[in-house]
Amino acid sequence: MNSDERRQKILEAAITVLLEKGVAASRMNDFVEASGLSKGGVYHHFDSKEDLLIGVLNSFLENNLDRIHLSIDPKQSAYDQLMAILRNHEELMAELGKYNQLFLDFFSQAPYLPHFRKLMRQHYEMFHGALSELVKLGVKQREFRKNTHSDAIASGLLGLFDGMGIARLIVPEKITFPGYAIDCATAMIEGIRQH
Repeated sequence: MNSDERRQKILEAAITVLLEKGVAASRMNDFVEASGLSKGGVYHHFDSKEDLLIGVLNSFLENNLDRIHLSIDPKQSAYDQLMAILRNHEELMAELGKYNQLFLDFFSQAPYLPHFRKLMRQHYEMFHGALSELVKLGVKQREFRKNTHSDAIASGLLGLFDGMGIARLIVPEKITFPGYAIDCATAMIEGIRQH
């Protein structure tokens, strides 16, 4: 097994441990044990729990970001582009839903892990920025009302999915994810449309 394969094995083991125990209760020894590698082998790739969490998040995003299309075409309808983001990523959102607990753990632990928080913030700002720019484009194209606050709508859209994720953990039998989140996001977008 080469170094890249060992690193990937550690990351996969870490995800299993994190889903089972949560971020706060997981220890480096848990990751070592789950990976089947030596302690030195794990520490060769990851200096600390925070470093390993960053590795998990980076790996996860690298494996999935290329499936998320957030490019903005100023010549196309902003409304159509926003709706396409929702509709075209429904399968991906459903797939990622199984990691919901892990994402929420990441959010709750981020204040205590500065480097991890910085990485999460960069990705949040990327998504938020793209959504905000699409809303601004919609206002410019006169598809959305002129008094629409683009940052508020972008925050609301992201918060809506996070909130549905929390609700799904509490009452999973009552939440169809991502269907409910997409329906609510669609209602929000329809609410700012110029008629």
